Amino acid sequence: MPAHHLPCSLSGAVWKPVVPPATETEKLTTQLGIHPLVAACLINRGLTTPEGAAAFLNPDLRQIPDPRSMRNLETALRILGAAVARREPIRIVGDYDCDGTTGLITLRNVLRQLGPQSDSLVSYYVPDREREGYGLNAGIIEQAAADGVRVLVSVDIGITAHREWALARARGLTGICLDHHTVLGSHVPGDAVVVCPKQVGDSYPEKDLAACGLAWQMARALMADRPNGDRFLRSLTKLVAIGTYADLVPLSSLANRAIVAEGLRGLNNGSTNYGLAALIDAAGLAQRTIAAGDLGFRLGPRINAAGRIEGTTLSVVELFDSRTPEEASARARQIDTWNTERQEVQRQLVARLEKNIAEQSGDDLVYVLAGRHADGWHQGVVGIAASKIVETYHRPALVCSIRDDIAHGSGRSIPQFNLIEALQTVGRDGLFLRYGGHPAAAGFCLPVDRLPELRRRLNAYARQVLSTTDLTRTYVYEGVLPIAELTPKLVENLAKLEPHGIGNPAPRFVIRGRISEQRILKESHLKLILSDGRHCIEVLWWQQSGYADRLSRDMTVEVLGRPDINVWNDRINTQFIATDIRPSV
Repeated sequence: MPAHHLPCSLSGAVWKPVVPPATETEKLTTQLGIHPLVAACLINRGLTTPEGAAAFLNPDLRQIPDPRSMRNLETALRILGAAVARREPIRIVGDYDCDGTTGLITLRNVLRQLGPQSDSLVSYYVPDREREGYGLNAGIIEQAAADGVRVLVSVDIGITAHREWALARARGLTGICLDHHTVLGSHVPGDAVVVCPKQVGDSYPEKDLAACGLAWQMARALMADRPNGDRFLRSLTKLVAIGTYADLVPLSSLANRAIVAEGLRGLNNGSTNYGLAALIDAAGLAQRTIAAGDLGFRLGPRINAAGRIEGTTLSVVELFDSRTPEEASARARQIDTWNTERQEVQRQLVARLEKNIAEQSGDDLVYVLAGRHADGWHQGVVGIAASKIVETYHRPALVCSIRDDIAHGSGRSIPQFNLIEALQTVGRDGLFLRYGGHPAAAGFCLPVDRLPELRRRLNAYARQVLSTTDLTRTYVYEGVLPIAELTPKLVENLAKLEPHGIGNPAPRFVIRGRISEQRILKESHLKLILSDGRHCIEVLWWQQSGYADRLSRDMTVEVLGRPDINVWNDRINTQFIATDIRPSV
């Protein structure tokens, strides 16, 4: 029986094989001298030429096109250069998430390099998530004007803030907006100098840079031809890699791949910044090799935790300004404490959301869920809670925290539902007070009495653009592997496809065998020993011990997942990390 016709998986997902023609695989294998599985994965990612595949496998900062061809970048550079020369105050306003924070720090670091005492000219601000909500606001503009600021730069916010930039111009401020939260081809505020490759009239080829990546591109242009400029730029990629990965921008982009790869090299070589070194230590990464996943699941969440629990990431900026290891360690410990608190608040909110969904009647394709901040719907964790709902139910989810009759929301989506396009479509008549984001994630706020209308409009829109198939979880796999082929050498070959992330997922494969042993680890994880009669492999299915009673010794199963390396007592073994399991026939 063909693999894709086998019985349903334990999770209820559909498994879809994606295997390119053997002739194409053989051709790329021969041309580049690579493993056939690596060649097949490259072809599945649209890389069919030797030149394109080689560039993908060897990410390098030199692959990133010259930023000066980006629309408005030269104008922004002239404004900043003139402000430094005239000793005019500059203020950088960054979003309270990881992308905005790392972008702010990146831009601040480079502006400090431009001239004598330029550090004293550059101030910064991060909005308070709970008090101010997402985005640029009039209060930020008025305060900057009152403080004598002449140039206001926004990082990761501002691209939909037409009224705020108009106010800034009226107050005598020159505005520069570095943001990526817009749909390709959208019109942007005319009262600010907008640097965003997705805007109308911008031919810059790398459209998927995060805001911190745009800040790094500006740094690259500002540091061109300066002594030690290349070394300085490479050092900045440590932070930019964290912000890039954490913001879920595509790692199929050569620019993003190059930034993350270079940042990982720098992080693994150690940091001379006391704050970054302390953050790495607090995340438990000081004594091990830092991988791409650690950027998104260990370092990024800690930076985000300050904004989620404390309300702003100002403390993170202060962490990177630490003058002694002791000062940095104390600040990193506080951030780690906030992260632990965030995890518990998140756990409680997700349980509440799942209860609400179970009690709902109707056939919503998009979940719009809301509750009062004082009742545990913490404004700082609604986005990450929405992510958990999407993972569980494979539905777009918007979760709102209500304070003072305003719903402050954050949404996450599935690949088939472009969330920012949806919000733009349903909110054209002024439904939202503010909103912004990208296809996978968005933030917004609106009066609480408009929530029912938001739910109605979004679901009407979803019924037009989503099919039943779109709402069925589908796992793609890139081949069926014999257990005998799961060797450390294979894992080493597949590692050439890293860094993995959005647009370049870690390749999954299917293996088949008989369960010879089954155990539950730490009351949460499922461990199997799978045998083909001659060879065995250890299978680990994280957080899925609940499926143990549907499996039994001597049952023949197929496991979808990825091979990995386990090092224990100096012994190197291959293991298989499961994504899903189904009975075999």
